[in-house]
Amino acid sequence: MPITLPGAERSLSGADNAVPAFMFDMLSAWGFRAVTLAFRTGVLAALAEEELTSEQVAEKTELDPRGIAFLLDCLDCVGYVRRAGDRYGVTDTTRELLPMISMGIPYFEKIVFTDWANLEGRLRGELPLPFGPDQPRTPRWLARQWRVFQDGMVALTNMNIDEVLERVPVPDPAGHLLDLGGGYGLYSIALCRRHPQLRATIFEIPEMQRLADRAIAENGMADRVDFRAGDFFTDELGSPSMALLFNVIHSKSAVQNRELVARTAAALRPGGSLVILDQFPAPELGPIGRSFGAMMALSMFNSVGQQTYPLDEVRDWLTDAGLVDVDFQPVRSAPGNGLFLARKPGR
Repeated sequence: MPITLPGAERSLSGADNAVPAFMFDMLSAWGFRAVTLAFRTGVLAALAEEELTSEQVAEKTELDPRGIAFLLDCLDCVGYVRRAGDRYGVTDTTRELLPMISMGIPYFEKIVFTDWANLEGRLRGELPLPFGPDQPRTPRWLARQWRVFQDGMVALTNMNIDEVLERVPVPDPAGHLLDLGGGYGLYSIALCRRHPQLRATIFEIPEMQRLADRAIAENGMADRVDFRAGDFFTDELGSPSMALLFNVIHSKSAVQNRELVARTAAALRPGGSLVILDQFPAPELGPIGRSFGAMMALSMFNSVGQQTYPLDEVRDWLTDAGLVDVDFQPVRSAPGNGLFLARKPGR
């Protein structure tokens, strides 16, 4: 949770507040580092089981007792733990977050800390971008750290999946869903669970098959959800009644996205729908949402040479592909995220 500053210092604009604003940003960066460390080292998991002293936390996690005492006080400041006497326990918010995002912590640390160590070199042109904007190759770091990336995607999915399921209409509950770049396939699995006659195909790169197959089996969906390895820029897409492009467009160039939306729209059955879920630097998402979309654009530029896209540009891709009833909906459970819903006209 963000550190809050008292009184007039809460305003982050204006000359009179220049120093508090800068210190607020510094404290926020420190705070996030402390929080991810507490997730990764098991400090928060230990406190979720029972209230403990700092010495007991250090013993359970095999970490330095003095340093743990300082870390716990920092976590108390940012609201992830609460201190009562000499004992600490997690807050309700932390208890909710633990099962939701714990597996994604290495990914969040990577994109915030490790990746951005290269940002100045990218901006100065001293480090080349991973590849050209219109080259549909998997970046080298992604090939090496595929599991870290996908675990991060699962954590992000856990944040918004309930709201997304409520907002995504299924035009044909007995139809076929094509999940392009679907990762583990958690959205497809959940939609099929909601609609017992729906079938789904996760279309992903070959490196993802083992993880997706395991998720499908663990959810008892092997008879209705399958995996197809391939390249959705060149391979046939079949004739689905519904297609998902979830967290895909920010990793592709505008040229590639226009092509991908057009290919997907052409493949849809008449009356079928295309749904895009992504992050957008849009004022319509509120100050926090717009900030996340803007930061994500800089992050994607740095890591894969890509970006997030304005709403009007994405809307043009959809309408130019012949889709109708284009609608944008913010996803409030995950600031910065939004859904585009569009339909292919019927015969």
